[in-house]
This record gives sequence, structure tokens and C-alpha cells, in this order.
Amino acid sequence: MISGIRVLDTILSSDKNGDSVTRNSADFWRPFCSASGWKFNFERLHSLADVKYFFSIPIKENVIIFSGHGDETDGFYLSNGDKIDGNNNFKINQKNHGKIIIFSSCLIGKREELANGIKRFFGAKHLFAYQHIMEDRFCFLNESILLTMIDRKFENGQQKFTDNNFIDFTLETDFMKNMNKKGVKNHPLVMF
Repeated sequence: MISGIRVLDTILSSDKNGDSVTRNSADFWRPFCSASGWKFNFERLHSLADVKYFFSIPIKENVIIFSGHGDETDGFYLSNGDKIDGNNNFKINQKNHGKIIIFSSCLIGKREELANGIKRFFGAKHLFAYQHIMEDRFCFLNESILLTMIDRKFENGQQKFTDNNFIDFTLETDFMKNMNKKGVKNHPLVMF
């Protein structure tokens, strides 16, 4: 069952002042969590030092969404140019292992080695990532449907979210894969 979502946003704007964003995930997730009966928390990340700090203390929410830019080679970019690529050299608090992590960013799911490295680094139960360049609105659609489906499975007594459950999700949302970009053959979201 989903107990809560923690959104970790990074500055996405090319604004020279560096104080504006092109996506503020909190504006979407706060009312969605309220409507779903889930707790919500939001933090802004700027550097690996921020990531290290937030993951050194227990995070109460069982879903963590990293919102920002990603790349199939470098991983997830932070505001100051740092990146999360699974090779980061700090420890994650054991109480933060076993979370569901979503990278609401492009291309991280395209390279299995990268995504699995990030999953191991965080000790995640599941890691979901996109294998295509995605528009924000389609990330929000996919992720909200996915988390609602996970929550329903647990409410109905299922003990874990399986590969077959994820296949069901991709089949249920298959009609959306070409909304973001025409000619897409595989679902943009992948599970690790």
C-alpha cells in the first residue's frame, strides 16, 4: 500500500538566475496525494550533498519521485551539474532501502546497466524510469496511474508488485505510448 510520496525536484530551468523551474512536480502531486489519502512531502535538490543529507535520515514516505532531467549515459542531473548515476560514494540509511523510486526524467530507463546501478545504490524495491524523451504531462499520467495500480494491488491483499503486474500496467496504458511521441513501439516506462 502507498503510504506517501516524497518528491525530490531539481531546478530545470535554463533561466540565468537559476530561481525558476519549468516543472514543479509538487503542484501536481500535492492534490493528487490528498485525493488518494497518501502523505506528501516535497524537497528541492541542488547537489549530491542534498541527496546525501536527505537519504542519511529516515524518509517516512515509501515512494520517492526524482523529478528533473536524465540522460542514458550520465544518469540524473542535479542543479549544480552533479549527477546520480549509481556510482555515488556515500551510504544510504538502511531505513531508506526497500522504497519504490521513480525517475520522472528522460532516458534513464534506456540503459539497463545504469538503471540497475541506481536501483542498487538506493537499495530500492522497485525502480521505474523512462526509456524515451517524455513530456511532463505524460510522466504525470503514467506515474499517477502506476501508483494507483500499485496501491490497489496492496489494498486487495497482494503482498508485492510483480513483473506480471507491471505488464498489466503497460497493457492498460498502452494506448498512451504514442501520445508523447508517434511511432513508439514499446511502453516508455520500464521497471527494474
